[in-house]
Amino acid sequence: MTFLIFAFILPAFAQDKVDIFGYYSIVKAPKAFSDISELHLGGDYGEMQNPKFYGFIRMKSKRALDFRLLKPSLNGKNFTFSTKTVGKINYKFVGTFTRLGDFPELKPNGEIVLKGTLSKYRGKKRIASAYVKFSYFAGD
Repeated sequence: MTFLIFAFILPAFAQDKVDIFGYYSIVKAPKAFSDISELHLGGDYGEMQNPKFYGFIRMKSKRALDFRLLKPSLNGKNFTFSTKTVGKINYKFVGTFTRLGDFPELKPNGEIVLKGTLSKYRGKKRIASAYVKFSYFAGD
């Protein structure tokens, strides 16, 4: 009888796997953030790297440097991150995932899966802030 219980429980655990790896685009980016191409989250793949790779904000300009993410925090569906400073500019985000799952497997391409407040700083001074929605895409 114990075997049968485990046979039904194991698939439920497998469905609960969370991996946020992927690329996220701002939907209808406000002017202050229109130069952002995408947010890339390293997910499980980044956690396995040495040193760990959390992701970056990539700008649309091919010559612009990426804003590498410092260790982000995922607590339930709540998600926060900040970036390293590049040319006196850095970003911070506080928001929530609308859903979670194994995104590389599920590939919720085009679906809005992340919402929250993105802020842009020059030094310690906040120069822009907006509520944004991010849609997911798996990448190439």
